[in-house]
Amino acid sequence: MRQGIRGYSDGLLVQVGAGGGTGASRLASEAGAISAVLAGSEDLRRVLSDPDVTVAARRGVLRDLFSGQVGEEIMRALNFMVDADRPGEFVANVEWLAERFDAASRQMEPVGDTVLGLKGAEERVDGFATSILETVDGEHDLSNIEDELFRFSRVVAGSAELRGALSNRDYPAPARRGLVRDLLQGKASPASVALATYLTKVGRPRDYEGLLARVIDRVASESNRRLADVRSALALDAAQERSLAAALSRMLGRAVEIRVTVDPSVVAGFVATVGDTVVDGSARHQLEVLKERLVLPEAEITTGERH
Repeated sequence: MRQGIRGYSDGLLVQVGAGGGTGASRLASEAGAISAVLAGSEDLRRVLSDPDVTVAARRGVLRDLFSGQVGEEIMRALNFMVDADRPGEFVANVEWLAERFDAASRQMEPVGDTVLGLKGAEERVDGFATSILETVDGEHDLSNIEDELFRFSRVVAGSAELRGALSNRDYPAPARRGLVRDLLQGKASPASVALATYLTKVGRPRDYEGLLARVIDRVASESNRRLADVRSALALDAAQERSLAAALSRMLGRAVEIRVTVDPSVVAGFVATVGDTVVDGSARHQLEVLKERLVLPEAEITTGERH
């Protein structure tokens, strides 16, 4: 189980209100139900664990089976796990997720939850940030979070006393977490407070400033993850743009805004680029796939999504 998945689950628990409440119990129940379905279907396990099945196809299977049956948080977690780890680990990761949420509903922490080295802490923080930022609406709110965290980083850098407290390994983690919360509470958004305090939980004290800088960069990059540059053969009207944005959002498992450019070289259809992911629905791509299948009959049609 990768640290990013652990961080993502921590973010979901923050969102539903961890601490033995009904939110954690609901997550545990839903994740447990999905784990049971996987345990009972060898065919489903095979599809979701097959590295030759594309990410988009595996997401589609999960969406078709569970969307509407479980809450949005669990669906987002499933999408994240498809991306974050090897296909062969997916079933075990779902089992772990169910156990993690069940423990949280009973106010228990996982065994062996120790302070991480820099690489592990970065991975877990990235997962946590992804979970938190997925719930943030709009470019304006993202910019505010980035600004709040940047200003806080300047406060930390400018105060030897504060920097010393946050980097002192003899200062208990709960005390450092409380210090960060007291400094930000009422002055920053809940998302900013959650992100800044989480760093005191997972990383070594001496790594706090570096992890804070990483989170700020992660917030800044979120805009690129949400904007799809679409090259379309024809101009799209407002309804078509909304439909395409909705389809890309379902495919990628996160809200997507689109920016359309008319490109006659596409011939028909579209090519969408979202961060480092390309979704090719163009006629040219379909013709290339057809040509490849004629030459190599055993080849499979791909979605054009690149990872």
